[in-house]
Amino acid sequence: MLKSSGVMIRSGSDALKTYYKQRASEYDDIYKLRRRQADLAGLRRWVTRHVKGKSVLEIAAGTGYWTQVCSRSARLVVATDFNAETLAIAAGRRLGSNVSLVTADAFRLPAFDTTFEVGIAVLWWSHLRKREQGKFIAQFLSRLAPGAKLLLVDEVYRRNTAKNPISRHDRFGDRHEIRVGKDNVLYEIVKNYPADDALRRSLSEYCDRVRITRLTHFWAISARVKMR
Repeated sequence: MLKSSGVMIRSGSDALKTYYKQRASEYDDIYKLRRRQADLAGLRRWVTRHVKGKSVLEIAAGTGYWTQVCSRSARLVVATDFNAETLAIAAGRRLGSNVSLVTADAFRLPAFDTTFEVGIAVLWWSHLRKREQGKFIAQFLSRLAPGAKLLLVDEVYRRNTAKNPISRHDRFGDRHEIRVGKDNVLYEIVKNYPADDALRRSLSEYCDRVRITRLTHFWAISARVKMR
């Protein structure tokens, strides 16, 4: 909990979880913005191509927007999220019998009956503290098969469309924003916008064949999990 000018601001990982739990019913609004439709159409095709016929593990699935995209061509999809509230919305989509929804912490994933051929996380990387990235990747990739494909998608910073005020950069270089929750409480959320070289450094120990695509509003990575 932080205090700025007498105003209490909730911060930390629990604040992130609480904020997105509250936003469950409106989370998909970011996918309705007209200016993003060309990027999203291209990303849907990109994801569909990479997961076709594969077993897929999704992290931070949220309300299941990308789960649904994966379900149309993947052989098997296990979609995880910490918040049961967002997964309840995902369950209302027509996901098919090849999809399972699992409430799970991204840093403490359960054991699964299979090792997956593809791992995907959309709009999650930007919320990771830089010092947490290695821990997350090691945990995530431990559930993927050697040689599996890793897919990451997140937002590109655009000054003219950014609406959430930055609160600070901490001593680790993480960027923080202030968000207003539906309870009218202020939340400080980690929101990083990494450059390509930083993304490559973060993945270099774990992946090869790293390919980065930058669109107008999003960046996307495909990489291969190193053979262990």
